[in-house]
Amino acid sequence: MNINFIASKTESGIWVFDHEHLNTIAEPLCNGTELVLDEYFRIDKRRNPKPNDQMHVYVSTEDFEDSDTVLSFQSTNDGGTVYLDMVLFEEVWLCPWLQSYFGYKPSELYVKMIPVNPGLKNIQTNYSHPFHKYLKDKRNGNENISGVS
Repeated sequence: MNINFIASKTESGIWVFDHEHLNTIAEPLCNGTELVLDEYFRIDKRRNPKPNDQMHVYVSTEDFEDSDTVLSFQSTNDGGTVYLDMVLFEEVWLCPWLQSYFGYKPSELYVKMIPVNPGLKNIQTNYSHPFHKYLKDKRNGNENISGVS
C-alpha cells in the first residue's frame, strides 16, 4: 500500500499536506518531522526551504527501487508513532492520521521525496510557450498580436 502527496512549507516553518483521505486539509508534519523534510530538501536543492516551497512525498509499505530512505518503527502512543529515518538517523513523528490511512502501524515505510522546482513550476503554470504574449490570439477570432499595442 502507498500514499502520495505534496507537502508545502508554511510561514511558521512546518510542512503541511492535503489529501482526500478524511478530507484532510493542511495536515502538519511536525514534532521533528519538518526538520527531516528540511534536510532532504537541502540535500536535493542545495538551499534551505522557504515558505511555499513544495515537495512530492511518496510513502509505501513495500520496498521500491529508488526510495530515498526507510522509516523504521520505534514506538507508539495515543499521540502518534515514532519512526527512525535510517539514512539521517533522525526521529520522524507521524500522527494517528497515518494509521487511519493504512489501517495499522507499519513496521517499515519506504519513502521518496522530490522537491518541486519552483522556477519550472512557475513557467509551466504561467506560460505555455516562452513567446506566448507575442503570438496571435485566436480564441475570439482576434488576429491581433497579444501583448503588443
